[in-house]
Amino acid sequence: MKTIKANTIYRSLFFLILAVYCLFTARYGFETWDTGYIPSFSWRIANGQDVYKDFVYKAPPSTLYFQAIFMKILPEIGQFYFIKVTNYLLFALQVFLAVKSFTNFYPQQIKFNKWALMILGLVISLLNFTAYPWPTTDGLLFAVIALYILSLNTKSNGWQLMAITFFCLMASLTKQSFYLIPIGFLFTIIGMQGIKKGLLFFFYLVLFFLLFLSWVAYTSSIHEFLEQTTGQTHFKDLLFSGFLDYIITYPKIVIFIPLLIISAFLLFYFPKRKTLGTLEYLKNLSIVLLVFALSLCFFREFLFASRIAMLSASFAVISKIVKDRKNFSYYIPILLSLLIAWSCSISMGYNYPIFFSTGIIVSITVLFTEKLDKVYNQKVFIIAGSIILVLAYSLNLKPYREKPISELNYSLADVSPKLKYLMTNKDNRDKLLDLKSLIKKYGNNYIVAPSFPMAHYVFNTQSLLPADWLTNNEINRDPERILKIAAQKENVVFLEKSFLEGEEYMFENRADFSVTAVYIYKNFKKIDETKHFIIFNTQEKNEAFPVIIRKSVH
Repeated sequence: MKTIKANTIYRSLFFLILAVYCLFTARYGFETWDTGYIPSFSWRIANGQDVYKDFVYKAPPSTLYFQAIFMKILPEIGQFYFIKVTNYLLFALQVFLAVKSFTNFYPQQIKFNKWALMILGLVISLLNFTAYPWPTTDGLLFAVIALYILSLNTKSNGWQLMAITFFCLMASLTKQSFYLIPIGFLFTIIGMQGIKKGLLFFFYLVLFFLLFLSWVAYTSSIHEFLEQTTGQTHFKDLLFSGFLDYIITYPKIVIFIPLLIISAFLLFYFPKRKTLGTLEYLKNLSIVLLVFALSLCFFREFLFASRIAMLSASFAVISKIVKDRKNFSYYIPILLSLLIAWSCSISMGYNYPIFFSTGIIVSITVLFTEKLDKVYNQKVFIIAGSIILVLAYSLNLKPYREKPISELNYSLADVSPKLKYLMTNKDNRDKLLDLKSLIKKYGNNYIVAPSFPMAHYVFNTQSLLPADWLTNNEINRDPERILKIAAQKENVVFLEKSFLEGEEYMFENRADFSVTAVYIYKNFKKIDETKHFIIFNTQEKNEAFPVIIRKSVH
């Protein structure tokens, strides 16, 4: 009865928290950079354009088409609010399936209430991400669906393998960092189900991939696909975001890292006067890292904590595999989950495995089952867990690139029917109303530079350019093409004053952010000005077009 009662309470709490995200959190905050990145492309697709041919996109395309579905089926009134709600629900589904997968793989080792784990996974993974369409979260969803299907049977049938393959490919086609997901599943299936199942999975994978390439060749070209999706970053960026950031990039807590390494020896070896052994040291280091990651959560350093926890799980699983090689297949689902979390962290900006905190948490519960059994106390677990949940959710009091939530008192319903139910700050609302009046005055042949990529989605217009976010790494390093279109007499450019004056996360050297916008400001003819925009039409000076040199962000 106690188990049933606890299960009911935790399940009810999970759906209550999800309702808070959907009915409350989703309404507050509307920044004009990342929020509109994917919607700007999906809006083009919803209106019949083809990726790579009609517009520039630097990643594989599955997210664009997936999110375009919601633009087609959701009502126009309040559509973007409902898109955010949909993405919250899909994220919750991912969390649910991740925990269910592990309870299928490890039915005896998951001793915590599964709904309690889902609650922790949901709130910690989201932090103050406001569930706008994003490739990482879609790739994670598809990968976890594949993981769940894999967990259903010890020997997957042909239809299950086909479904696993499909969702693996969908995951890999959200962003480049997920290219390793099908390879991870291939080795997982071979290791757990045998070479025959692995070969069948590989056959389906090649078949689906060839179908994808055929589709690309039909709608655009293989050349355009490769041109736009490769060569955007340096190997140095992968080296940092995939490896070095886990070891050295801790600006707030860097002093503690050597202390952690030393403490793993002092706490576990010095009192017992044992001889230092590599495996035992890795095991003890993983425990020290886990405790430190947990401690960081109480200081709201969840992003750093996710890296430390990832290292803890990695060291723990390595020590167990080396110690018990015969049972290697037992740990394969954990390795696959860590690969998924690692793929989430390969990013130019949000380079943390936090989005798949659920996978890291359930991996830790399996890897440290014996240790957790010894120290588990229900009251302590509930109190500590509640504090962590409150601290994690409290980050939503300051949404990404927005004012504190207490200042988000201005409705966007007057800006566009699609933005009904959303709230923002006064300055942002006024800026959007200013843009709306400019479009009414100058017509639909407008370009917003350099940001607000979803302007055409919001105002039901069609973009003139092959790119809507005119940053250096979003225009295929071809500013000349953009500027020649912008200079045409029938087109007007609304240049954001916030770009010139400075805003959150803006580069000190504006040309490092957008040489296109800098060129427009210096060379185009100014014809009007409002509080938030400078309006340009045609090119007045004839400076040479800028050239973008590929740079590492590190």
